[in-house]
Amino acid sequence: MRGLRRARLCAWLRAAFSAAVVIGLFFMVPVHPTDLQGRELVVRAALLLLGIAVLSVLVTFQVRRTLRRQRLFAEQISMLLTVVNVVIVFFSLIYYRLADHFNGVHSRLDALYFSVVTLCTVGFGDITPVSQTARAIVIVQMLFDLIIVTSAISIIVGSVRERQPSDAKRPEGGAPPAS
Repeated sequence: MRGLRRARLCAWLRAAFSAAVVIGLFFMVPVHPTDLQGRELVVRAALLLLGIAVLSVLVTFQVRRTLRRQRLFAEQISMLLTVVNVVIVFFSLIYYRLADHFNGVHSRLDALYFSVVTLCTVGFGDITPVSQTARAIVIVQMLFDLIIVTSAISIIVGSVRERQPSDAKRPEGGAPPAS
């Protein structure tokens, strides 16, 4: 039981660390030509490469753990959270780069905020796409978000099914055995 608790804790810590790395990379990636000047370029490039390497190792490790035969629910959710973070940051970078195609995107945080609001289907209306290009990209993110939500539901339903007693152990009436 103690090993199981430790494995769950490690899965959640990996998800949190992955989120920190992905968000850190989001703020390090040079997007505009003005981001690429002088010494700052060297520092950003080095940190970006290091971050990508760390993220690659984390994702590889998580995928291997998730594909194991006896995987934990926490490991599956941890992997899904990592994918969610990567998708959010990916679209945030696009929104930031195309800020002039949106009303209300003035900073990286605005772009990140819009990406999260879109994922959560909240839609406050304070940031809106105003060009066809921006609208097309938002539609693509919405489709990715549907896949993410569907994956989350599948993981949860699969976990619940694994915890239920099998039909072979049920009495003839179909109800689970009384405890």
